[in-house]
Amino acid sequence: MTAAVVYAMFVLWFDPIHFSKEKFVEIDGVMTTSAVLGVLFAFRTTTAYDRWWEGRKLWGQLVNEIRNLALKSKSYLRCDTSKLQALEQLLIAFPYALRDHLRKLPPSAQVLDVVSCPDTVAHIPLQVAELTFDLVYEVSESQKFELLLLDPHVRALMDICGACERIQKTPIARPYKEMIWISLAIYTLLLPWLLVPIIGNWTILLVSIGSYFAFTLELLAEEVEEPFGSNANDLPLDNICKTIEDSVRQAFAHDTTAKLTEARSPEVIQVES
Repeated sequence: MTAAVVYAMFVLWFDPIHFSKEKFVEIDGVMTTSAVLGVLFAFRTTTAYDRWWEGRKLWGQLVNEIRNLALKSKSYLRCDTSKLQALEQLLIAFPYALRDHLRKLPPSAQVLDVVSCPDTVAHIPLQVAELTFDLVYEVSESQKFELLLLDPHVRALMDICGACERIQKTPIARPYKEMIWISLAIYTLLLPWLLVPIIGNWTILLVSIGSYFAFTLELLAEEVEEPFGSNANDLPLDNICKTIEDSVRQAFAHDTTAKLTEARSPEVIQVES
């Protein structure tokens, strides 16, 4: 942006009287150039934000699926406490494993609690989901109805993982991004020459504002199009993982064997005649 302002000052200094007399351009040229670049930026920012929002919806779905799986498992599965605790650890570990997998980070402490040899596992979320499948099917083998209720939530784990990988492994086409930067450079070079004959010294202010918004929009689009990173504008995956962990612990700590209080008989009100 600073370079664009300096360039505009040079254009303003470079014989503004000549350009004003010759009427080199009219305001229509400025509007046409800005409109073309505006269409490109509108498509660019919309595409980038769609990727960010789709990622947020997927992680919101993951929160709901794990919560439902935790609640139903505690209520439906009739097994010993050790297996329920193992399932609890697996459900806590999966979002952390998915976060680390998308960020290409080593597994966190929550994942190491359930995956003994992470160095030999190529896809850790898949490993955690497989252990979850095995445990749920093992304890519900003789409970076909409960298995039907739990199976959609277990399958959703890898469905969400695959959708997140699709976003991560399908970046915006490089030629398209290069075209945006080339168009932005041409616009920055032409804008002062278009504005000086029309507004004179006000060119510097208008170029400053225009270049600021143009470059900021492009840099912001490049940041949000990869929603699973750790930058300030990326998805708050750490907070979402902690939310899932707290929900799972609360679900499995809930006392489902508490007795209901006895209902009191309604009092019969006698009305004197």
